[in-house]
Amino acid sequence: MVGTKSFSGTHNTLSNELLQKIKIRVDVEELKHPEGRILIFHIPSHPLGQPVKYKGKYKMRAGESLSEMDNTTLKKLLNETETDFSSQIVTDLSLTDIDDQAIDNFKKLWAKKAQRDDYLSYSNEKTLRAIGLLSENGLNYASLILFGKKEKIDELAPGSEIIYEWRQDSKKIPYDYRKNWREPFFKIYNDIWETINARNIRFPFQEGLFQREIYAFSEKPIREATLNAVAHRDYTIHNRSIFIKVSPEEFLIESPGGFPHGITIENILHETNWRNRRIAETLEKAGLVERSGQGMDDIFESTIKEGKGLPDLLGSNDFSVRLKIPAQVKDKNFILFIEKITRERQITLSFDEIYELEKIRENQPVTNVEYKKKFLDIGIIERVGKTRGAKYILSHKYYTHAGKIGEHTRLRGISREKCKTLILEHLNKNKGYLLDLCVTFPELKRMDISNLLQELKNDNKIEHIGSKRKGYWKLKN
Repeated sequence: MVGTKSFSGTHNTLSNELLQKIKIRVDVEELKHPEGRILIFHIPSHPLGQPVKYKGKYKMRAGESLSEMDNTTLKKLLNETETDFSSQIVTDLSLTDIDDQAIDNFKKLWAKKAQRDDYLSYSNEKTLRAIGLLSENGLNYASLILFGKKEKIDELAPGSEIIYEWRQDSKKIPYDYRKNWREPFFKIYNDIWETINARNIRFPFQEGLFQREIYAFSEKPIREATLNAVAHRDYTIHNRSIFIKVSPEEFLIESPGGFPHGITIENILHETNWRNRRIAETLEKAGLVERSGQGMDDIFESTIKEGKGLPDLLGSNDFSVRLKIPAQVKDKNFILFIEKITRERQITLSFDEIYELEKIRENQPVTNVEYKKKFLDIGIIERVGKTRGAKYILSHKYYTHAGKIGEHTRLRGISREKCKTLILEHLNKNKGYLLDLCVTFPELKRMDISNLLQELKNDNKIEHIGSKRKGYWKLKN
């Protein structure tokens, strides 16, 4: 519309306002046209698989009207998936650009997993056709990334690179050692682990008559994290590489591009969505990954069982995924305690159960009631409090095993009877306003204090004076 006066003087604030309301960036441009002022709105497509919600509803155009989205359209949008970049044909790639060593390494893994020795005699062309990386249209990006010669990767996919940096102190900016690989993945996948393992740190500890050890960087989670980055990174971003930053404190891997469609920090342990399906399928044929999962649960389980605490994905955003795996053992007694309980009770704990126990150890909220009941029954945890605000801590057995009885007492807090005694002492000198009592017992919730007061009232020890809102409690004569 030429000559509009809409948002005159305020159009610069529109982008931010729209971003806050619909969570999509819409740039607004003002154009001074000879025939009058024009506002140009740069509106992107909706995020893949994510219909836009406004004021609690999904909207769409129906003719000239704006209507609520029907179920069929909504389902269609939710079922959208990302294009598999790794299956796209590379026009400038031929069989002469394939690295023989990379193919040979793959064939050995493939033959071993499939128990087919005849795979070892396959030519490069037959191998690539058999695993879906070569068709009548040519070779795809998966073949380039996994098997292409270095000079071809340099030319066609310079971002297909892994950079490793070692720092003796994780807070240092300069690195102490650096190595980078821009070569076919099946040529370098072992070298990556060996480079990391060369600076591994051993943590020995005694268990009875036997000495055990845990390494800062365990092979399984480190390989899983690397494979995850290779399979899920966004290869359309040519100016960024996969970065591995390692120190005695942590292993950090960062890959370009945000999470694949439908994956978030909250659901990553249970949801699966491959960004580069052809790469994932090839890694699966080699026995390096399982397509049924992303390996993230294996990373978490291994790290928890080693007493290192929880990995985290904090710092991940729409442009990169950052996975941090702790390297140092935080609580070796937790490992031994879980092993002792499962051995004595002759039970097996699933990953989800181990994950819940780790959250309890870290004093995080636990939501799965089914696991709570099992843990209580076998004596791994105990409940503190009786109201809806009750919390769960590891059992007295654990703190005895770890020699931390004092910490157990601190976590349990003051007993109910002791709290009642302190309330009576307070009322002996003061009027018992609920607000004052909340300040006196900051570790208790308001509902917990109210329940204690009711118990004292039922015991005929105190009474309430005045209205429910403004009244107070006093000792009963």
